[in-house]
Order: sequence, then structure tokens, then C-alpha cells
Amino acid sequence: MLDPDVVELIHGGVAVGVATRDGDLRPEFARGWGPEVSADGRSLTLCVSAPEGSRMRANLVGNGAVAVGFSPPTIARAVQVKGVATRVGEPEAADLERVERHVRSFVAEAGRIGAPAELSRRMFVGTGLAWVQLSIDEVFDQTPGPTAGRRL
Repeated sequence: MLDPDVVELIHGGVAVGVATRDGDLRPEFARGWGPEVSADGRSLTLCVSAPEGSRMRANLVGNGAVAVGFSPPTIARAVQVKGVATRVGEPEAADLERVERHVRSFVAEAGRIGAPAELSRRMFVGTGLAWVQLSIDEVFDQTPGPTAGRRL
């Protein structure tokens, strides 16, 4: 089960980076939006920029190995979740509403450090989103400093 502070971080105005790999260990990176931890803390859903035919989508559907990083733009704190994509599909209306709430929250959080809203909002590309459910197999503190890399 995830610590409630980690769940709160994930559900906040964080930047979300999604990393996958193919069978030859070639990495692929995309932005994630609208993360939501399941009630039991064992899985996570989010939308990922992964249009049909992209390497990101092929990796998610193929081997499913995924690492997702969460970091607020306002402080040097970061958490990484590793797992396997168990389901990949098209986002539904409720997923897109959650994505939009997350985008607004991220833009507001970035605004606290002086980032113009139009600049922060440009990070969001609303086309080609895939809905992904992944298992939470490992969680790491990725905050710079002496505890970086520690399992949570």
C-alpha cells in the first residue's frame, strides 16, 4: 500500500513522465496526465501521450514494462513507480475530465514559481492519448539527496 503522502503527491499538480522500453531495451518517453491511484494502492491509471502506431503505445501493449516519475514543479521532490501496463485503451469522458483537472492543477502549481500559464499548458498535447492501467510493483524516492533511489 502506498503511503498517503505519496498518493497525495501523485494526485497533485505534478509533472508526470512515463518511460517504456522495447524488446531491445530502447527507451521511449512521454508525458502522462490525470494519474489516479486505486483505492487498494496496488495499481495506477493515467492517460499517456501514445498515439496509435507510436513506439510508446507499442511498448505499453508489447512488454508493458513502465516507469512513471512524479515531481511537482515547485519543490525538489520526486517519486518513481515501476510496474507493468495491464490494460491499454482509449480514454473515456471521465478520464479526460480527470486529465483536464490535472492539467489545471499542474498549470497552477507551475504558476507558483512564475511559469506563465500559456507556457505550462503547452506541455499538454490532448491528441493521441491512451488510457493505461499499470500495476504498482515498486516505488522509489527519487528526490535529489542522500535518500535518492531508496524504496518506499
